[in-house]
Amino acid sequence: MTNDEIRQIAASLLETIDGKSQSANEIINAYTKSHRYIEAQDRQILLEMIWRVIRLKARLGYVYPTASWYDKIALSEQPLPDLTHAPDWIRWEVPEWLIAHIPNAENELPALLDTAPIVLRANGPRDKIIKMLQEEGLKVHACQHSPLGIMLEEYVNLTDVKAYKKGLIEVQDEGAQLLSIDIGVKPHSDVFDFCAGTGGKSLIFAQLMNNKGLIQAYDISYKRLSELGKRARRANASIIKPVTRLPETHKKFDFVVVDAPCTGIGTWRRTPDMRWNITQNQIESIVQTQSEILDKASDYVKNGKSLVYITCSLSQDENELQIQQFLQSHPRFVSVFEKRYSPYLTQTDGFYLHVMQKR
Repeated sequence: MTNDEIRQIAASLLETIDGKSQSANEIINAYTKSHRYIEAQDRQILLEMIWRVIRLKARLGYVYPTASWYDKIALSEQPLPDLTHAPDWIRWEVPEWLIAHIPNAENELPALLDTAPIVLRANGPRDKIIKMLQEEGLKVHACQHSPLGIMLEEYVNLTDVKAYKKGLIEVQDEGAQLLSIDIGVKPHSDVFDFCAGTGGKSLIFAQLMNNKGLIQAYDISYKRLSELGKRARRANASIIKPVTRLPETHKKFDFVVVDAPCTGIGTWRRTPDMRWNITQNQIESIVQTQSEILDKASDYVKNGKSLVYITCSLSQDENELQIQQFLQSHPRFVSVFEKRYSPYLTQTDGFYLHVMQKR
C-alpha cells in the first residue's frame, strides 16, 4: 500500500473513532480483522498514524481548527507551535470540566501525555529472570521502584518468550505492583479478590503469599475468570480459586480487596482515546456503582482485618470522597493506610489505595 492509501484509511478510522463511544482499539481491531490483506508493516504505519493524532487531538484542533483528519495526520508529524498561552485543557488533552476533579492536576495530567512503557513482573528471582530474558535477546532492565518490576525497552511478542511460557513473567504496571505489595498480604492469609477481572492482583498476591493460603477470585464475567485460570496455571498459582457467585456472608476473609470499576483516568497513557469519552454523568454513575460494591464487599471482612479499596483513577470523586462517605456510613471501619501512585512522581500509571480495618 502507498503511504497515501494508508493515510486515507487512518483518516476514515479517526473519524469513526471520534464519533463513537467504543474504544479506539475495538474499532481498529475490527477493521484490521476484516481487512487481513493489510501487511504487517503497513498495519504498523496505520497504527502509528492513528495513535499519534489521538494523542494530539485537542492541540491539533486548537492550532488547526479547520484541518481534516487526513491533513491532521501530516500535521501531527511536525512540531507544534508554542502552546504556552493555550488553555490548560488543550495543553493537557482533557475535557475542561475534569480538571477541578483531579488533585495536583497541573502535574498529574501533563504526565499522562507520555507513552506508557511495557513493564513486566518477575514471578521469581528478578536478577535471574532478567539474565534469562537478556540471553534470549530481550532488552530489559530492573525497574526503579518495584522490587519485582522489569522494564521492557522495546516491544516483543511475549507469547514466544520462554520465561513467559514458564510463568516467570507477567505484564503488570509498576504502580500496580507497588500497591499490591503495600496491601501487606502474607502467606496463609485468606484473600477475597472481589473484582478479580483477569487476575492481575490475584497473581501477584499468590506470589507474595508464597502460594500458601487461599485467594478467592470473584468476578461476574466467566470469560475474564477463564483467562485468570489460564494465567494461574502458567504461573503455578494453585491457591487461586475463581468463582462467579458470591459466597454466603458468614464466610469471612483476612483481606477483602475491591479493585473497583472506575473511569481509568490513571491509565490514559495507554488509552489516550478514552479521555474524550468520559462525562460528568459517567463519573456520577461510576461513583454510585463503586459505593454499592464497597458496601457489599465489607460484609466479608473478619473483625480486626482489612478492607482494601483500589482504583486506577485520579479523580477525588472516586477516591478520597468515596472513602470519606464509606467511613461515615460504616463506623466499624477505620482508615489504616492511604496512598496515591503518581504518574508525575514515579512515572507509573495512576492508582489510589486505601486500606481500612474492621473493628
